Amino acid sequence: MSAVLEHIPKNETDEAKARLVTVVANRLLAGYAVEGVSFDADGDLSVSLKASSDETSWDVAIIRPNLIAPVDGWFESDTEGIASQLRPLMTGIPIEALSWGDADIKGAVEDLCAQRLPGWRVSLMVRGTPDGAVLEISFVPEQPLTLAVTSSISSSSMPAMLHSSLRDDLMAGFSPVIGIPVAWLDLHRGDFEEMGRAILGREPLVDRAKASTEMTVAVGPVTELQIDMESRRYAVWVWMAVYAGAEGKYPEVGLHFGRRAQILPRWDMELYAELITPLDDFSLESRLGMRWSPWRNVWLGGEWSDSRDTWWARASFDSRQRSPYGWVRYSEGGDANAAVGYRINDFISVEVHYDSRDDSPWNVRALINL
Repeated sequence: MSAVLEHIPKNETDEAKARLVTVVANRLLAGYAVEGVSFDADGDLSVSLKASSDETSWDVAIIRPNLIAPVDGWFESDTEGIASQLRPLMTGIPIEALSWGDADIKGAVEDLCAQRLPGWRVSLMVRGTPDGAVLEISFVPEQPLTLAVTSSISSSSMPAMLHSSLRDDLMAGFSPVIGIPVAWLDLHRGDFEEMGRAILGREPLVDRAKASTEMTVAVGPVTELQIDMESRRYAVWVWMAVYAGAEGKYPEVGLHFGRRAQILPRWDMELYAELITPLDDFSLESRLGMRWSPWRNVWLGGEWSDSRDTWWARASFDSRQRSPYGWVRYSEGGDANAAVGYRINDFISVEVHYDSRDDSPWNVRALINL
């Protein structure tokens, strides 16, 4: 309209200018009619408009995508209140005005949804009703999408052989997030972790063991979930050790069984028994011990071994997947036994082992954890 006014010859009368501006305004602004055109002393133009038909009665409807619980609840929570915020913006807009004003309406909707629903593209459709019109807002997921969820479980108290079934159940339980935008899943990182805890909470093994879980999530097209799981009731594991660089050392098998309790907040205690036997003569060494955890994965305590009827002081730092660990024992007779290792995965660890009682005290051993 400004461009039209600039190209009207200066010698035209205000009435002629007003007629031309009226024609242009009626063509440009569909849905509105010009009530009046006026010029001030400086020649600036003022145009007053009104709806050319009865006011459209608008409603706004949110068309939610087909999501599976609990993800549908996340979407419902994020879209709550959007319709009520948009209804006042639509009040008084003639439906014909959408032919030239639809981009601005879509921009307003996108601005409102951007922070709440990252990764979702907004699509608008207007549907006529006997009483007016409904603005329907639907959502389409945008790349990148969540394609898979992988999980790894680390535990110093629960047998590694049971982890595979838990991972299978997690894979099935996380199926509702497959296909949703990565950006939106990152926004709901806390809900995703809570979803994982709910899946594990339904596992009989986890329930009986009163296991606590800590989760670390790396959100991406393939979302990685690292779970540190510890039983507050039992500690059970079996291992086999194979030595290298030590004469007279044969593979050995060990069993650890402990009963845990929490005597003070964040102060765990464990009474345990261990059985260890070398595979050459199957002689059996029995150990009974007690240990405390003053801080996270650190354990301090003592144990008695029926080998030479000896008491040992013991300290250890338990491991997680792809991380180092270590332990040390010191006997009342002055013998020392220690190891520093690295846990490669659920089942395999490699460590440098020291035992002052052996002729070749230093060696490397691989442990198969079951």
